[in-house]
Amino acid sequence: MLRGLIYGLSILHLGPGFAFAVVAFGCDGTFSLLQAVCQQDAFAAFIKLTLAAWCVMISALLLKLIITKYINYIK
Repeated sequence: MLRGLIYGLSILHLGPGFAFAVVAFGCDGTFSLLQAVCQQDAFAAFIKLTLAAWCVMISALLLKLIITKYINYIK
C-alpha cells in the first residue's frame, strides 16, 4: 500500500516538474523537436507536456510491474 502511494505521488509530482523544465528551459533556443510545443501558449504547452509525461511514466511503471511479476513467476 505504501509503495503504491509513493509511486502515485512520484508520478503526480514529476509530471508537472518535467513539463516546467521543458517549457522554462527548452523553449529558449530553437530546437527542432520542441518547435511545435514552443509555438503554443505556455499554459497549453505545460498541460500537454504534463499529460504526456504522466502517460510515459505510468506506461513505464506498468511495464516494470509486468516484467517484475514475470521474473518472479519464473523463479
